[in-house]
Formats: sequence, structure tokens, C-alpha cells
Amino acid sequence: MATKLKNKSSVADTDNDQFAIGAQGSLSDDATGDIVAANLRALQPVYFAAILEEAKGFDVVERLVTMFAGGTLPLGHERTGAMLYKYWKGDYKRLTAEQRRAVYARAFGLPGGDASVMANREFNELWMRFVSIVGMYSAELQSMPPEERSISPEEVLISGRDLALNLSMYGDGLAWFAASDFKAEVQQAMELLYSAELQIAFGAKTPWEVIYNVAASEWGAALNISRAHIRADSGVIIIRWLANRRARLLRPRSANILKHEDICEERTAASQNKNPTLYPTDFDLVKACEQWLGVTGTQEVELNSMAEAPVLSQKTLAPQEKQDQVA
Repeated sequence: MATKLKNKSSVADTDNDQFAIGAQGSLSDDATGDIVAANLRALQPVYFAAILEEAKGFDVVERLVTMFAGGTLPLGHERTGAMLYKYWKGDYKRLTAEQRRAVYARAFGLPGGDASVMANREFNELWMRFVSIVGMYSAELQSMPPEERSISPEEVLISGRDLALNLSMYGDGLAWFAASDFKAEVQQAMELLYSAELQIAFGAKTPWEVIYNVAASEWGAALNISRAHIRADSGVIIIRWLANRRARLLRPRSANILKHEDICEERTAASQNKNPTLYPTDFDLVKACEQWLGVTGTQEVELNSMAEAPVLSQKTLAPQEKQDQVA
């Protein structure tokens, strides 16, 4: 069911609008009901960073800087050396690992953050429910007559609304202000990992392979880099789709949230010369959900179980145990 992503990571196809977070002070203009799209957009770089953190991406960058400073990573006078020197020099104050973990806990309920942070305990359940419902809805749409389908458009709408409300609430405050720092740090790290010099030095063809090879050689770690890459890219698209569809998500329950023609005709943002992390189509959402489910090993029986779970509003969801990793 999963479709291959391009090798180039979505966050690293950098331009200044890659994660268009929005200007501070404009939140009231951007709000529709209880879903503040700017808060969801702010969580795009935070989500990508959480996956990069889990894959030891930031640790690898720090290790590369240490190797460069110690003379064990000889590079010429080209751009890669300049980037490593700038990183070593510290031209701006980066977030510490503890600070990043605090934001991950607040935004997505990840463990390891400050105990005083009110963590998002509901995120994982709401995320799993939404991506599972979208995946099943698309599969049934293209293979079953309407009377035989088990997932209704209303279920897609409600699960998406619940997730968007959750992200809107937890994307405010700490996560909102940290988003710009996360955006800069992720882009700086990925730009470095895209360096041809580094990829040649470590026998890699992609930034994620650089992470894998450095982690393996320096710490003996065997990381599932393909899984991390796809989760990071697909997650960013899913969050952006929710942000861009806030008006649709707040429609009455009878509304059809997904455009069937987009899905059946496989209309993508790329086919319209647009970036899917900024302007994802409904098919981009479906593809991202399928890819995310594919690499996380979610089985059909689990999908059915999550899809059949009772729909809970954002206000009545019970606290959930901490997850070992972000969804």
C-alpha cells in the first residue's frame, strides 16, 4: 500500500517558506473556531525534528562537528568546511537537547521532557486513528461500492477535526515560540547532511544514509533510517493538510472532507508544480497516511480496531500513557 518517497527530504528542499509558520501577532486573524492553522504549521518543523532526534540526526551533526574540529574529518576550503566551522563557532544560540525534548513532550507527548511541562498525552491515539481511517477510507473508495464500505466520510471528518483541535491547542505557547528555532536548526542540519563532500566521505547517497553510516561507525548503532525518513516526510504533509483544511474540518458532520476525484485521479501537488509540504492535495494526504502506516508496520486488523473505536471529542479524551516515540 505504501508508495516510495523521493530521496530528497521534504524539509531539506529549503526555501524560506518551507515551513511557513506565520508572523507572530496574527493568530487571531488566522483562527477559525478552535482550530488555529498557524499553530499547526508551527508544529511541522517540530514534528520533523522529533523524528530526526529519534534517528540520532542531531547527535550525528554534533559528532561531525567534533570530528571536523579535531582534525579527523579533513575537508577542503569548500562550503562543507565553512558550514561545519559556522556550526562549531555557534553563530546563534541553539536549543539544547533538554529544551528540544521539552517541546516534543508538550507538542506530541514524548517522554524525556521537563516534568513540569503539560505533555500532549492524547496525540498518539488521535494521530493513529486519523491516519488509519484515511488509509482505509481511500482503499475502500477505490475498491468497493458505497454500500459495502465500512468507513464513512463523517468518520474521516471527525477524526481529522479531533486531531486538528489537539494540535491547535498544543501548538500554542512553548511550541509556537520554539517553532522558528526548530525550523532553522532542522534546515541547518539537513543542509549539512546533504553535502556531497560528507556523503562521499561516508559512502552515502542521501542525508539519511550519512546519519546511518556515522551512527554505525561511531556508536555501533543500527538505525532504521528508511522508517525515520518516511515518517518525517509523511508526518509533515499530514500536519500541513490539516492546517490548510481547517475550514473543511469545521463543516457539519455530513460534509465530505475528501475530494474523491483527487484521490481516484491521483492528483498531487507536484503535478501542479507545488510543494506538498505547503499545498498538499487530498491524494497527497492519502499517500502520506499510507506511507506512514506502511513503515510503522500497522496491520489491517489494527486498522480495523482503531477505525471501530468510539469517536471521542477533544474535551472528553482520557489521558494516555507516555509513548516511547512520536507517532
